[in-house]
Amino acid sequence: MSSPVIYILVALTLISAVISLTFLLAWRTLGEKPYTLSWSIAFLAATFHWALTLMPNWFPSVESYWLSITALSMVMITLGLRGHCQRTGFRKLPQNLWPWSAGLYLVIVWTTIVEPHVGISTSLVPGVAAITLFLSAAMIMRHREVSRPAEIATAVTMVIFGIAQLTASGIALMQGAVVDVFLREIYTHVSFMSMPAGYTGMAIFVLFMVASDLSEEMKELAVSDQLTGLLNRRGFGEHAATAYAAAKRSGRPVSVIMTDIDRFKQINDDFGHSAGDIALCHFAAFLRVNRREDDVTARVGGEEFALILSGADLAEAVRIADELCDRIQMTPVDLDGRQLVMTASFGVATLSDKDTGLADVVLRADRALYRSKREGRNRIDLESSQMMLTLDGSLKPLSA
Repeated sequence: MSSPVIYILVALTLISAVISLTFLLAWRTLGEKPYTLSWSIAFLAATFHWALTLMPNWFPSVESYWLSITALSMVMITLGLRGHCQRTGFRKLPQNLWPWSAGLYLVIVWTTIVEPHVGISTSLVPGVAAITLFLSAAMIMRHREVSRPAEIATAVTMVIFGIAQLTASGIALMQGAVVDVFLREIYTHVSFMSMPAGYTGMAIFVLFMVASDLSEEMKELAVSDQLTGLLNRRGFGEHAATAYAAAKRSGRPVSVIMTDIDRFKQINDDFGHSAGDIALCHFAAFLRVNRREDDVTARVGGEEFALILSGADLAEAVRIADELCDRIQMTPVDLDGRQLVMTASFGVATLSDKDTGLADVVLRADRALYRSKREGRNRIDLESSQMMLTLDGSLKPLSA
């Protein structure tokens, strides 16, 4: 091998080792995501692949050398694709990719030893790599409605690298059954011109994508209640600001329901705090059922919850609160085989022209909630400046 080729292979070996270690550390420290482990092993296989490429004299024959590095290539390609399937939850490919990988490798073995065909045996690995890169890019871009910048950069890099691999595969296949010196030379130049930049760039952007995933997870954790999975007070505040701004722009109504579990302290005292946690999770899951796409549900205190109903006027918000109040009694929580019937109290308020933010609405709904608690619990109430639901379903001023 010439010196430039040796330097490139040594660089690729070291880069692969560092990236493999980085993914392993990511797996150990970032929640043991299965795809980070798959990619760690993939780049470990790549490390051995590039290292063995430097050592053809270690093998008894050219065929054994070729089949060894090709096997490591197939392992790297398969694990890389598997990692993207795991990250995106893609289900259209077989869950077990190894039989397909083994089948392709057997074709390489056949065209290397049994019926030698240089074009096929040389073109299969870059061809499969190209298809895998295109599939991975498609998975990344289809993973969510709006792709993140890191995902777009990764997908674009994969497509460009995939085109280079597909070009190399086509040139290799054009050789036919025996070596064509001219085409082999072109194949080598295309491979070594595209491989360092494409391979390294793709690896860096995949790492960037993992870091972006972590960043988004940390943001979600910062605004989520760990017990119930709902938004916490901070997340509720952020969504409240967004809902207020949208209501002001569009002129659509927005209402707030504040609610909490009646006599929650008694549940803790009678059954223990673990039972209280079960009751909170039960109530949170109950509030999420049949919510509209724009609705926001949050746990804003110990046993206090809040709903933002964008587009809902006072009558609609009262109807929803009334329905929730009735249904919670018919949805008991299971505490170690004992059915505990819970009730909840509700306070409702809607945005007015005088409000300077949704916090004003939340405050009025909270006052209405405490008024409903004082009046006997298991009921709904409205802010005193608005209306109250009558028995026939109409609204009238409280003063009436």
